[in-house]
Amino acid sequence: MRKLLLAALAGAAIAAPVSAETTTRDLEVIGRALSFVDGASGSDRTVAIVYDAGSEAEAQALASSMSGGLSAGRVTLNGRLVSSSDLSGLSGADAAVLLGGTAGDAAVASAANSAGAMSVSTDMGCVQSGGCVMGVQSAPSVRIVVNRANASSASVSFAAAFAMMIEEI
Repeated sequence: MRKLLLAALAGAAIAAPVSAETTTRDLEVIGRALSFVDGASGSDRTVAIVYDAGSEAEAQALASSMSGGLSAGRVTLNGRLVSSSDLSGLSGADAAVLLGGTAGDAAVASAANSAGAMSVSTDMGCVQSGGCVMGVQSAPSVRIVVNRANASSASVSFAAAFAMMIEEI
């Protein structure tokens, strides 16, 4: 009985959903999506990497991968670390990648919208709940989900060709 219970608990732990860390490949997908944002000009895009205490190491790794610019299709991404305790760094950013607990934080979403930065996360729950404009998944296949209502409230619109490549909710 004890072995059966331990096996069941181990299986439950394996099946429990785990929040995936944002990868360089996710950033490339985000960059390609940014090239379809209406009104954006030039090829350089500033990406605010918004983190909390629990996601600081992930944020540092992403910033490192964008050091000197990360080519993503027609755009080059330049990272900027922004702590959730000081959101003033969102100003001038084209996108805000929300990491850890910032993906569900209404204050962070509001600050990103006010700054004109498209909020994006690899946590699909964020886009489903309206906490961010776009959710990105790059593995095992590319999936991009846009929350239409949140995109509208953030004044983010995309080229018509982009609509054929994404899911809208």
